[in-house]
Amino acid sequence: MGKRQPAPVSPKAPTQPPPDDNDCGTSFIEFETEEPMPQSPPIPRVKQPFQYYCIFDVEATCEENDREWVNEIIEFPVVLLDSTTLETVAEFRSFVRPVFNATLTAFCKKLTGISQEQTDDAPLFVDVLVQFEDFMRTHGLTRDNMRFACDGPWDIRDFVTKQCKLVGIPVPDYFHNYVNVRGLARKYFLTKTVSFRSGLVGMLDYFGLEFIGNQHSGIDDARNIARIAVELMRENVVFI
Repeated sequence: MGKRQPAPVSPKAPTQPPPDDNDCGTSFIEFETEEPMPQSPPIPRVKQPFQYYCIFDVEATCEENDREWVNEIIEFPVVLLDSTTLETVAEFRSFVRPVFNATLTAFCKKLTGISQEQTDDAPLFVDVLVQFEDFMRTHGLTRDNMRFACDGPWDIRDFVTKQCKLVGIPVPDYFHNYVNVRGLARKYFLTKTVSFRSGLVGMLDYFGLEFIGNQHSGIDDARNIARIAVELMRENVVFI
């Protein structure tokens, strides 16, 4: 008789954990895990042309449905954003006493949340500019390292320019150039081929953010514009 051949060895089955007294019929099989796929390095963030951006959004006197109303600035807020850290460094805020229409309309007070007492006790526009220039010196801001940024052209092109004309002073040189955040956002959103609702709420919504504070409060608007600016800078949108 020939030699007895050894029985074939069955391949080793995957191991299973011991049964559990509370087992409800679900089984688990352990397999060796594969090595994780290597992650692509993050895209480096571009350096912005200016280290600091003064995010700016004024409020002004107004009357409902009156296009002939002489608007005067009554809130002058700035949020100072550092483009290298994407952090808010400081804030400047002052109410401003109007001269030509010193009594605020009911519509204006409801829209902006600014009271008559706040404007009555506020400095004049020229004095607010002096205070802001002290703020600039405190934080080392110059035309070489800082630029203003607004939600559209209106705050500086219209309100600041008209205000300076009303009080008989030239427009300060630090207002001569500014970044139109809404304009940059529109160009960015077009590259993403997405629909875009104009305005602060629409821009915030695109980035999954909600408006914080009260709309038409100058300082709250400026803070929310700063949040949009941060998101755009993270996407390497150049602020110039």
